[in-house]
Amino acid sequence: MKMASVSCGAALATRIETANDVPTPLGFFRFSTPDQAEWLTPDGTVQRGPLSELAAQSAHVRLLLVAPGESVTLHPLPLPSRNRATWARAVPYALEDGLADDIETLHFALGAAPDEGRLPVAAVAHAELRAWLERCTQAELNPVAIVPDVLLLPWQPGDWSLALEAQRAVVRTGRWDGFATERETLNFMLNQALAEAGEAKPQRLRVWGGAPPELAGTDLEWQIEDHSPDLLQCFATVGPPATFNLLQGPYSRQAHWGRRLRPWRAVAALTGLWLLVQGLIQADDYWRLKQELGVLQTRMEQIYKDAVPSATRIVNPKAQLEARLRELTPASGGNSGFLDLLYRGGQPLSRFPELTLRGLSYRDGQIDLALDGGNPAVLDRLRQQLEQQPGLKAEVRTTQREGQVESKVTLKKAAS
Repeated sequence: MKMASVSCGAALATRIETANDVPTPLGFFRFSTPDQAEWLTPDGTVQRGPLSELAAQSAHVRLLLVAPGESVTLHPLPLPSRNRATWARAVPYALEDGLADDIETLHFALGAAPDEGRLPVAAVAHAELRAWLERCTQAELNPVAIVPDVLLLPWQPGDWSLALEAQRAVVRTGRWDGFATERETLNFMLNQALAEAGEAKPQRLRVWGGAPPELAGTDLEWQIEDHSPDLLQCFATVGPPATFNLLQGPYSRQAHWGRRLRPWRAVAALTGLWLLVQGLIQADDYWRLKQELGVLQTRMEQIYKDAVPSATRIVNPKAQLEARLRELTPASGGNSGFLDLLYRGGQPLSRFPELTLRGLSYRDGQIDLALDGGNPAVLDRLRQQLEQQPGLKAEVRTTQREGQVESKVTLKKAAS
């Protein structure tokens, strides 16, 4: 819904938001019923339909919601102070005596800058503004601004502006002044505004929407500008107004996204807690595995020391033991080594289950076996079987300690 022809929205679009200084199409819409709206199409005509249809047509358009002037009161207020930071707090109390509603029930929006020493202020009921935003949220509409229709009418010094619709009238009496009312009360409201204006009353009244019979009894000069009965088309044919956005404070776009994300905060908190727990579990697993690795490293070093008593420096017990075994492996020519002696001596030893191997060491071409158990007769038979192994020389020495038989068997290559 490109609004290039909507001149009255051009400056407003620039003030509301532009990206990289490139003007973004701005589309006007307003509610006709709680679930219906009317909006301007790219060709400048007004289309009416459900909010879902508007949402489907406005995917690449910045939407401006036109608020009915009956719901928004305008108050050009003398500057409360020179400190802009205090204006938002001071404005409600400065206007309190002139408002029919409790200030706690109202939202106050401030103009971008003072005008001739007066601060533009708009007041709207929180309940009504929330209802508008709720309709937009349900229809997946995200307006960049909400502006009262009064301030979207054309205006120039010395003139007032009037837009007539079937049942209502919108009047702009100044840069930041105006009102909306029913047609039947227009004459009364207009005369009251003229009386309050005093010497500042307008030179003429510019009218959009046809000749107003309500003005027949006044001496105010008026001029018909356009017979179009549709207010949105009026916005599209007049010059750009200076205005402000009702979406301020708790209703700003930043706060809006904060409200939309609020239901997900609990999910995010639970997700963060779950990630924290998982991190703690992984940290606990890491330290536990690190401790187990330390225990295994100590055991490997002890095994290496037991297997290679002559070792004085242990860096990587696994690699050092593998290298040691490679050194002890018989060469391809059949030369004896550790494994050859172990193989020849292990065969007879496996036939004596009553003997237990307590220790083993290899040094200078011989293996020393420390054995427990058995008796002298058993050990003598072991010696005999070892000596029967070709190429093997065996010595068996036996001692008894506290009734326990301990033996040391030495295996080495027999002299050829």
